[in-house]
Amino acid sequence: MTDTEEIANSNSPSETVINFFKLFNEADEYSLNVMFDTPCVFIIGHKVRLFEKYSDAVDFEILRKTGWEKSTINSLEMLYEDAMTSMVRFNFSRLDGSDCEISNTDATHLLVKKGNEWKIKAVFIHGNLELQ
Repeated sequence: MTDTEEIANSNSPSETVINFFKLFNEADEYSLNVMFDTPCVFIIGHKVRLFEKYSDAVDFEILRKTGWEKSTINSLEMLYEDAMTSMVRFNFSRLDGSDCEISNTDATHLLVKKGNEWKIKAVFIHGNLELQ
């Protein structure tokens, strides 16, 4: 199964968020762009930014320079779900190559249903987190 097929088979918002982390750790910009609705919104702290596609929001080269090797989900909670929208809150850590925690962040994804697929529309980062 290709990553794009896996995205299409994400049957729940929670599975979509879990799949997001898999693709993020692979730095698979194409599949991440497919996973996000466009345009997408990032709210980090009190700063709101709109991006035409996900890959415009994150620079994996700069992220790697911080020592980042991968990100892991520590907790995940479905806040709300109806037929067309969902909100998933989660906590995640960025880890270096020795699995030492670089950062720990609380975040929320707003997802929208497009056809049979859940797509991430907005990312709320509670606190400061560098993406570029």
